[in-house]
Amino acid sequence: MLRNRLRTFGIAACLMAIAFVGTACRQDMHDNPKYKPYRDGSIRELPEGVVARGSLALNPPAPFIQKGQAPATAASPAPAAADAGAGATAASTSVPIPAGEDGFPFKITKEIVERGQNRYNITCLPCHGQLGDGNGMIVMRGFRKASSYHQDRLVKAPTSYFYDVITNGFGAMSNYADQLSPEDRWKVIAYIRVLQTSQHANATDLTEVDRKKLDEAEHKEKTKEGSHSSGGHSN
Repeated sequence: MLRNRLRTFGIAACLMAIAFVGTACRQDMHDNPKYKPYRDGSIRELPEGVVARGSLALNPPAPFIQKGQAPATAASPAPAAADAGAGATAASTSVPIPAGEDGFPFKITKEIVERGQNRYNITCLPCHGQLGDGNGMIVMRGFRKASSYHQDRLVKAPTSYFYDVITNGFGAMSNYADQLSPEDRWKVIAYIRVLQTSQHANATDLTEVDRKKLDEAEHKEKTKEGSHSSGGHSN
């Protein structure tokens, strides 16, 4: 009887020893198989074609910009500013005219200007207005008046200055680096130059074909206004 008890005790002791050894060799969570940081296979591959936000390849720095020339005085505003209307006051010419690289990285074509107009209408028109005079719909709703492109300071500003402002923002204007690619920024600037030219263009500088189109458009407009006037009298 005693022998059986000793045998049972021995078996129980062996089982306890085995259980103890087994628990000591278990694999806790911190010992689970895993990849170590920065080792082969540990970093998930990026999807094909992905571009990092803020990539320097897509957001290159603006061309060279330096401090501007001496500001124009309020007593003798430049002619361009005087012709620009209410948006170009003497105060607007008191800011130094920026200087830097001028020109474009590509030849200006009709397609480039049309693309610039398209991007301008989406991103710039709400503040700067259809004519670039700073009287956009947001301004009409009480927001701070945007700069007029027809003031002397911006008429004389190099294209690199506009690129810098679009890329980095200026004053109340936030940057548009995320909304406009570098190529589209140049195209918008090309359209801004068109707006500036259009407000100070001389009809004698146009070709004969363009003058004819202008005369036809003016005649249609006068005819349209005349029909409205006659219609108003008949009522």
